[in-house]
Amino acid sequence: MTAGTNLLVIVLDALREDAVVPALEVPGRCVKAETAIASAPWTLPSCTSLITGLDATRHHHYWHSGSLATSGLVGALPDGYRTVGLVNNTVLQPASQLDAGFDRWVYFDDHRRPFEQAAKLVRRARPRRPVFVLLHSNIAHDYYLPGAGAYYDEAFPEAVGGACALGARVISWNGTTPDERAAVAKTYGASARKAVSEATEILELARGRDDFVCAVVSDHGEGFDYDHGRLHHGGRVHDDLLRVPLYFDLPSTIPEGRRAELAAALASTPVAVTDVLPTLFSLVGVASLPDVDGRPIASEPDERVLMSEDRRYLYLHDRFRLNYMGRGKHMSTEDQERNRRLLAQLAGPPLVRSYRTKAAKLTVTALFHRFGEESPSQSRHAMVALGADLAGSPLLVLRPEGLFAFELFELDKDPDERHNILTAGDVGIDALLTSPWATAVTLPLGGDPGHGEVDLPTVLHGVEHLGAG
Repeated sequence: MTAGTNLLVIVLDALREDAVVPALEVPGRCVKAETAIASAPWTLPSCTSLITGLDATRHHHYWHSGSLATSGLVGALPDGYRTVGLVNNTVLQPASQLDAGFDRWVYFDDHRRPFEQAAKLVRRARPRRPVFVLLHSNIAHDYYLPGAGAYYDEAFPEAVGGACALGARVISWNGTTPDERAAVAKTYGASARKAVSEATEILELARGRDDFVCAVVSDHGEGFDYDHGRLHHGGRVHDDLLRVPLYFDLPSTIPEGRRAELAAALASTPVAVTDVLPTLFSLVGVASLPDVDGRPIASEPDERVLMSEDRRYLYLHDRFRLNYMGRGKHMSTEDQERNRRLLAQLAGPPLVRSYRTKAAKLTVTALFHRFGEESPSQSRHAMVALGADLAGSPLLVLRPEGLFAFELFELDKDPDERHNILTAGDVGIDALLTSPWATAVTLPLGGDPGHGEVDLPTVLHGVEHLGAG
């Protein structure tokens, strides 16, 4: 154990990987992950994965209802650590159950106070009682609210008043003009810059002490591609939402060899947000971790398939976002009625999941049909109609339980995930029966996560192949 070493994790909600301005790297001290992948495309499940070290495919924490089975990861810290969570998003309030294992967990409804409290904790930390601080900020996340205008005016003093607050239109951007859409992107950029600036101030305090091991990370990104319907967050698993910034800032007490090992690993292979706490804990000498999906980042990591998913939201082709068990936030009366009609056809929440290697990414959408009095042909027609509503150009297959939609992207050739090689080329469905997908991919055959999953060859056995959506 590196005696008296403090820990600081700064979570900048909804900060895209390409929005970190200015860069945080400091040679020999602060290193950046080339590719870091979030476990989910929105705050509650992704922050749950960060704090517990469990993939979203394992914890299924998309609502405050039900109990969260904690992993005990925070509890792996030795006795004597003071653990404090300072959070800035309403879904992270104590009802989220993420406060388990923390001595103190505080929600703030304004942007500045979490940083002020974190600064006090950094200044007051003492060797005899080291501190672990989780600092979460919603500054970048809240770019669509009127308060972001102040950040816009600060970033663009020559264009004061030019911010565009989308408000409830943030899900679909309906009714926006090209000029408004450009202003939205600039407003987000100004908010992101403010978030990074505030984080840098806290980092500088920690660097001045030289006894803090720090990480700066985001829980998910944000979408701004209006033409392709890739907006906001939740409900899809493209890289604009899942690829997030991740930095480790290390004090001089970390041996040079371990520092170089971490830098090499971050530069060479994709890592998961679930790896953040295991890595920090290992850097301060925690030798035993609970059974979690995250792992300490090493110089020669095993090639693994990283999984991300959402079971609450699903974006459709016309920028409509389906919301399972939601309360109609940011939805018009018409959208709420459409949401109700679509959910009435489903036996459980929609599933959208991605499996990623360094070179390729497989995304799967699953919709499980609610069987009623209709005939089999009527059920089939309903699921085919749902498939036609899906975004992108997925390969559709129909099982008795419902519809599965597959997209496979070659990331080196197609980093923007535009071309599904299952439908755009000569690859076809047989590509899913090869390595790594045939062994790494498991999927449920029903809407209840508690019913377990089967491997991909079983899912595809005897299915009706419907072609492209």
